[in-house]
Order: sequence, then C-alpha cells, then structure tokens
Amino acid sequence: MAILDLLIEAIQTRKPISFEYNKPNKTPGQRIGNTHAVFILTSKAGQISTKVHIVQTAGVSDTVHEKPFPDFRMFNIEDLSNIVILEAHPCFEPYHEKYNPHWEGYKDVIEKI
Repeated sequence: MAILDLLIEAIQTRKPISFEYNKPNKTPGQRIGNTHAVFILTSKAGQISTKVHIVQTAGVSDTVHEKPFPDFRMFNIEDLSNIVILEAHPCFEPYHEKYNPHWEGYKDVIEKI
C-alpha cells in the first residue's frame, strides 16, 4: 500500500502508526504517532510539498528534551518510510490541543480528522 493510502487509512480509523523519518540531519529510527492531517503546503516562496501533521507519542526525536511527548509535529511525506498502522492499539482521541482543523494551511487538504 502506498504511503499516502496508509496515512489516509490511519486518519480515517484513528489508529496510531509507526514510521521512520529519513530527512537529512534528523535522528534516524522508529517514531510512533497519531496522524491528524495530510495536506499540500505552498511556501511563501511558492514551493509546493506534501506534509503530514502527526502527534508524535514515542520513538526517536531531535527535540524530545525540549518538547516532551506527545508533541504536534509536521513531517515531509516524501521523507517517511516503513509506515505500519498499529491495528492492535486503541483508537486515539481525535484532537490534540495544537490541532486546528480550520487552519488556513489546510486549504489544500487531502485528508484530516
């Protein structure tokens, strides 16, 4: 199943995922979190990219000491790999305090809670 399809399914079922984030200068390893939105973001410079908002709940992080889990984070979808929907885990609560379903950045949303 494609990465985008897995993220959409995780949002629709509200199941946590495990994944790896393979961006240069980021700590490698497994992360776990709750996917809240997948969207197309256009930067002020006009660069277009596909992003995902995930409430990270466990795993490796560059900022866990500054911002303990859970923390609302944005990832580049093209840097995600090894995504697994954690079917045996309970459904997560649909909203994190930093999640705003009406955020202007979701104007080109693919899927969101």
